[in-house]
Amino acid sequence: MPDDLTQVRFSVTDFPTYYIYTIQSGNFAALNHALRPFGISVMFWRVLAVLQESDGHNIGYLSGKLAIDRSNLSRIVDQMARDGLIERKTPPHDRRNVLVCLTEAGRRKVDEAYPSVLRIIESTMDGFSAEERRTLLALLKRMRNNVLQQGGR
Repeated sequence: MPDDLTQVRFSVTDFPTYYIYTIQSGNFAALNHALRPFGISVMFWRVLAVLQESDGHNIGYLSGKLAIDRSNLSRIVDQMARDGLIERKTPPHDRRNVLVCLTEAGRRKVDEAYPSVLRIIESTMDGFSAEERRTLLALLKRMRNNVLQQGGR
């Protein structure tokens, strides 16, 4: 490495994060377009997807799982509640904890939108073998764990 850091030259395409960001950005746009007919955004979809997998979580858990800061997530959840997709429930054993839960309308929305979402996700993985998909997922999980160990979300 040169002593004079002003002489360092590199290409952003040398870094995996460049590809991760561009893939995410393109996917976000494609998913928003695919979800528009269902009246939901990618942000709504992400919350619905987590809750359909395992329902009834507080904002803190969802914030960590979705890598969305609490204040933004709270606004998203407020809108979703107004739209009847989720509801807030307070468990009788812990009145301080408010859980975000899917409504029947939210479950229907997941069922309706899932085929469109799956088409976008599958097109992203076009040409990858099952083994390549497993390898890629394992590598991305390792990268995410590295980020978490560095204090990231």
